Amino acid sequence: MAKADGNVLPLFPKIERGRATGHGVQPVLVSPNRQDVGSEGILAALISKLRNANPATVLSHPGPDDLRAKRVRKIVIVTDFIGSGKRACEILEAFGNVASIQSWRSYGLIEFEVVCYSAAEWGAKTVADHRLNPTLTIYAACPVVSETFMGADLKAIEDLCKKYPKGSKWPMGFNATGSLIAFSHGIPNNAPQIFHSSLNGWQPLFQGRSTLMSELDQVADTSDHVVKQSTELLGVRNAREILHKQSGSVWTHTMLVLHAVRSGLQSIEGLSARTRLPIARVTEIVEVASIAGWLSPTRRLTKLGRRELRWKAAKHGALILARQDDELYFPTQLRAP
Repeated sequence: MAKADGNVLPLFPKIERGRATGHGVQPVLVSPNRQDVGSEGILAALISKLRNANPATVLSHPGPDDLRAKRVRKIVIVTDFIGSGKRACEILEAFGNVASIQSWRSYGLIEFEVVCYSAAEWGAKTVADHRLNPTLTIYAACPVVSETFMGADLKAIEDLCKKYPKGSKWPMGFNATGSLIAFSHGIPNNAPQIFHSSLNGWQPLFQGRSTLMSELDQVADTSDHVVKQSTELLGVRNAREILHKQSGSVWTHTMLVLHAVRSGLQSIEGLSARTRLPIARVTEIVEVASIAGWLSPTRRLTKLGRRELRWKAAKHGALILARQDDELYFPTQLRAP
């Protein structure tokens, strides 16, 4: 984002005041000194495909003239990841500093939405609290160091990150986010610098924040993590087969969410980050578990919810579930008693 004296300038140049006119900004801006293109290139290609498939309703990077002529009522900002929320807020601020945008908003003619694959919980809150009041749509919350580990484990990890590499300004990543996520196109700068910084000769796992040489496709993915959690927390040894069956996935995912709630988490984003389940899935499970009486209105385990967790431990602690098509038994049938 263009800035002057530390302040974000209007997205469309030379229109701080009065009627905004002209074309939109380029989808991908490449510096002559830095020719590589990261997630912005991937996202620009996806947006172009969406526009081509829906030419009557979707515009890609429109300027004031197109916004006005097409009577656009929603501006959607797309990103792969929200860490601290700083960049997304700067983009929103750049829109908000356009006089015409301010006028349209005052009449309720335009609204904003931010769409991303993943986000750290407090970064997402920062974006949601922006003065443009955007709708925020996230596929899955991002786990962060401070919420994934606890006690002595957390302290040991933080001490290690502060030690390597030496002299790091942000040992836990930009704005101390501590994100634990990597994409095929790279790792965010919000991740601990032990993973990607070459400061003072340190040799990181992701050199230059690139995941190309790290064989990322051989690293456990989200589904592997859910299977591992299912096996460790629920005692379901053939968890992958269970998860691939609709009835089994409902039961297993619900138990994972209840277990995360028992650990003290309450927010949808926090539960998504802990379980690695999509936010939409966690939201659905929380609603069903609340109807069943397993969760209170404040998302705390009820007596019935605690009984369900004890039931799974007693019934499945050392049991290899039958690999058949019969639906799994639900003690309270996911309905209110």
